[in-house]
Amino acid sequence: MSHVFLIGTGPLPMHNPRELGFPALRTRQFLLPLLAAGHDVTVACLTPRGADDDERPSGQLVDLEAVTSAGRKHFQYGVVRPDEPGRFLMLRDLRGALQPDVVVTAGPFLPMAAGARAAGEEPLWIDVPGDPMSEAQARAYRAGSADPIARYREMLGWALARGDRFSVISDAQRGPLIGALGLAGRMTGDAIGHEWVHVCPGSVEGLLADVPAGAAPRPAGLPPLPEDAFVVLSCGGYNTWLDGDTMIDGLLRAMEQASNLHFVSTGGPLRGHDEASYHRFVERAMASPHAERFHFLGWVPTETLPAVFEAADLCLFVDLQCYEAEFGARTRVLESLERGVPVAATDSCDLTHELRGCGMFHPLPTGAPQAVADLLLTLTARHAAGEPIGLDRNGTPWDKLRERYTIDATTAPLLAWLEDPTRSPGGVPIDFLEDYWTELARLQDRLEEVWNSPTWRYLGRVNRMIAKLLGRG
Repeated sequence: MSHVFLIGTGPLPMHNPRELGFPALRTRQFLLPLLAAGHDVTVACLTPRGADDDERPSGQLVDLEAVTSAGRKHFQYGVVRPDEPGRFLMLRDLRGALQPDVVVTAGPFLPMAAGARAAGEEPLWIDVPGDPMSEAQARAYRAGSADPIARYREMLGWALARGDRFSVISDAQRGPLIGALGLAGRMTGDAIGHEWVHVCPGSVEGLLADVPAGAAPRPAGLPPLPEDAFVVLSCGGYNTWLDGDTMIDGLLRAMEQASNLHFVSTGGPLRGHDEASYHRFVERAMASPHAERFHFLGWVPTETLPAVFEAADLCLFVDLQCYEAEFGARTRVLESLERGVPVAATDSCDLTHELRGCGMFHPLPTGAPQAVADLLLTLTARHAAGEPIGLDRNGTPWDKLRERYTIDATTAPLLAWLEDPTRSPGGVPIDFLEDYWTELARLQDRLEEVWNSPTWRYLGRVNRMIAKLLGRG
């Protein structure tokens, strides 16, 4: 068995976080099978300050345990704040102190770049769940600026230059990442026959077991709903590829004809990534004649999610027509199905294509608010008539499809590689100049603290007074 240094995103679901998104779910998805297989695991989670109550210094390790398919397993856990200067240097120092046999990253963007920066000469598995450049395009679209594209390309370049094996989240994403590896110079003659990229779909299997024992509390802000209410739920962050305009238009059109239709939202803006999409959606909902039937709960503790899903009749997710929606995967769709709630979602990725025959899934076209409204009205009428809305006699039961999305099935390539992890053949030179830029950023932060201090402002006024006096003289 190997000593694995796992770099992911926190806080983990088992910690009952206030915000639970895909990056943390992906870290959990990789952590549990590594522990179950008997590997010695140290986890470093890039966790924004304020997302947890952990006051320990960055990089300080504690012993924790997790429930896995092989029973309770212990692991080391440490937090690194991604908004602190020198975040990658902290991870490199931690990896240097641990001297692991292998480094594995889990989850999108920062862990991918951090793994490339922190790894030494040991083998490195880099997880790229979703195409970074497609995500950069969506973010640039929302921001009205090309800046994210250059930043994402730089960080993806680090990962492509250093990784020995890669995982993606869909069959559709595998080809683009192999093409990117070619552009990065990794497809050398020495690497002929080398399997670079493995598909590891998302998984939320067993997520309910992470909820603390006891009755699931009802989240604050969720009022008692009418007995005849048809409750549509949106759960998770409002990200850059959400088609909020189509979703709100469809909801409002349906609400015009269905007075018992209610919308509940958990999650919200993604700090430092995309906050405008959520606020635009809320503003339109609250300005509508049906504002009293929109219930925005914001980010809620993980332990309250069972009560939220129990109150829901349908989960609704609408994405833009963009490459991110095509190459990525909708883990929130998996979570809804795992919790027994039917789903209506735009049919744009491998997961939704596979779910077309599932009796609990209702596919939607992109950019079609009337199609959203028509489906909601149809399902609302079924609900009022006491008919099931998520069961199709000719549909495939979710229980049969879910076998492909268990933790063991989705992480099998990673566990197989860890039986004999090796460095990849060939390669390209890597010059991490960002080390120096990080140090400059740290110095700039310190200078800004000085410039914003009362002492500096006082000295500035004194300087202006002296200059004025000298000018008069």
